[in-house]
Parts: sequence; C-alpha cells; structure tokens
Amino acid sequence: MPEPSNVSRIAHNLGLATWFGGALFGQVALNPTISRISDRRERGRVLNESWGRFNAVTFATIAASILTWRVGGLREDAELRAPALTRVKNLLLGGAAVNGIASGILGARIAKEAPGEAPEGGTPVEAGTQPAPETPAKAAQAQRLISITGPSALSLLATVIALSAIIDSSAVKPRGILSRLFL
Repeated sequence: MPEPSNVSRIAHNLGLATWFGGALFGQVALNPTISRISDRRERGRVLNESWGRFNAVTFATIAASILTWRVGGLREDAELRAPALTRVKNLLLGGAAVNGIASGILGARIAKEAPGEAPEGGTPVEAGTQPAPETPAKAAQAQRLISITGPSALSLLATVIALSAIIDSSAVKPRGILSRLFL
C-alpha cells in the first residue's frame, strides 16, 4: 500500500482543526455572549448570520476530513498502525459529522422561523441555545436540539483528534503469519 500523501494528512488535520475550533468558539464564546445584545430579534439575526457564514466553512471541513480519511489513504495507513483505534475513529468521525450537519440544518430552521416583521433570520432568542419566551415553537424546539448536537459534535471531535494523534504516533504492526510468530 502506498504511503498517504502529505496533502491528505494536511487537509485532514486542517479540516479537523477548523471544524473543532469553530464549534468550540461557538459553544464557548458566541452562543452565550449573544445574550448581551438587548434586542432578542437582533440576537437571533446576529447568531443566525454568524453560524450561517461559518456553516459553509464547516461543511467544507467535514467533507475534507471525511474524504481524506476514507479515500485519501489515511484510514488504510491507520489500520496498519492501530486497527481497533481506527474503527473507533471511524465511528466517532461519522457521529461528529451527523451532529455537525444536524446542527447546521437546525440552525437554518431557526432562521426560517423569524416572525414576519423581523429582519431576515431575526428569530427572537435568549442565547445561542436558549429560546426566548416569544421564540416560535418550531424554532424553540430546534434550539433545544442544538443544545445537544453542538456539544456532542464538539466532544466527538475532541476524541477524534486525540485518537488521530495516538494512531499517528503508533508503529506499523507486523501483518504476515511469520512476523506474528517471531515478533
């Protein structure tokens, strides 16, 4: 099997780093701080615009991370180093992707629920994951779900990054019958 290219490794690592960094910023800084804006509709507009802009980047980083892992030769190389950890990384990477994509879809649903007279995306909110009393029911439900999918994606990604480091530092395991007998 040929060695995976440096381009694949770089794209994979940059994808994971950007995906994780954006999710971390949103969870720790943007979502809670949005409550400092006095107008609840303006909170929703700023929140929806911010996440909407970053979601375009997030979807690209999800694609880069998964494609380089699945077809860029990284998974096969990882199988030679740490087969069990590779299978765990597969599952966790898939779970992070599902949670990340779900968060983006839920965010778009929240933005669509803005009352008729509100500016585009101006759905009233208390904070990033907390509906306001006047938040429309569908948007409030989507916000409650995002309070689960966002942190879930973040914790899954942190674990994927840790597993990636462990896998990358592992030595290639012998594969043949003779090497298993003598090593």
